[in-house]
Amino acid sequence: MSEPRRATYGYEELAARIEQVLGERPSPSALRAARAQGRRTESTLTKPRLTVGMPAPLPASSRTAPATFDVEEVERWLAGHPRLAWSRALEEAEQALARGEDVESVISQALARGLSWRTITTVLVEHDGQPRSTAGVHKRYRHLGP
Repeated sequence: MSEPRRATYGYEELAARIEQVLGERPSPSALRAARAQGRRTESTLTKPRLTVGMPAPLPASSRTAPATFDVEEVERWLAGHPRLAWSRALEEAEQALARGEDVESVISQALARGLSWRTITTVLVEHDGQPRSTAGVHKRYRHLGP
């Protein structure tokens, strides 16, 4: 008797599931390149890539077989995806400023949650409309950073 077949995603189903959870669809080439990109250091200047930490494909049955991904591994990865934490941190910073909380405490909390100076600058500009540069915000509030 053979083992029960594992539920799997192909590249198309994986891209659709990522779009469903994260709101953005990765290109097929981004999915294929995810393993190589995983070896790069993470940028602190942007939100996390869609494919950061993506599980590896299952071993192929032949050299020409299309790549498949274990559904359970993919769902576990998506549940803890860094993009979700980044989005929550961004939303919390925007809401805190809208409630009138102290700017320094908002910035301190945003930095602790992994938002970059560039992202924090964008949040501040969108909040009050005052033009700021990333360098200027960093210079003024660098004492709050790690």
